[in-house]
Amino acid sequence: MAVSETYTDPTTDQNGSGGPVIVATGVEKWYGAFPVLKGGDLTVNKGEVVVVMGPSGSGKSTFIRTFNALETYQKGSIVIDGVKISHDLKDIESIRREVGMVFQQFNLFPHLTVLKNVTLAPIWVRRWAKAKAEEEAMRLLERVGILEQAKKYPGQLSGGQQQRVAIARALAMKPKVM
Repeated sequence: MAVSETYTDPTTDQNGSGGPVIVATGVEKWYGAFPVLKGGDLTVNKGEVVVVMGPSGSGKSTFIRTFNALETYQKGSIVIDGVKISHDLKDIESIRREVGMVFQQFNLFPHLTVLKNVTLAPIWVRRWAKAKAEEEAMRLLERVGILEQAKKYPGQLSGGQQQRVAIARALAMKPKVM
């Protein structure tokens, strides 16, 4: 696994807004005796875009899944927005609220429309009013180029369109880390 060069979003302030939002140091994970992660290090400042790349099976997804404790790690440390991810998981709810993820399988709810898929978490987790959630969802669907699909169900969309719904859904939560 390799981490490529970073890109700082020019819409943020000059210094990436003053500090890291992700700090992973010496992260290691094994499945039995098989090492999956061997000393993964990563620091990401607010506004930076970082690409984690490498061959299939090199641990990219596993590494990223440790950031919200979907995977545990055996050694090292991970701090997300000042909160250390530990094995007791007491702070995991607050971390998961602030870390947006788009999964390889998009995990859209097939019985809900695109609009409802995007508004579900902001209404139930962020406690937004339905009107506010729908307004933000429509803005995000327009941003990802599928506003006209809002009333359709995931099964009526192409794979690329489903991926864009998943991106809009993750962004709708206004995560600190995406």
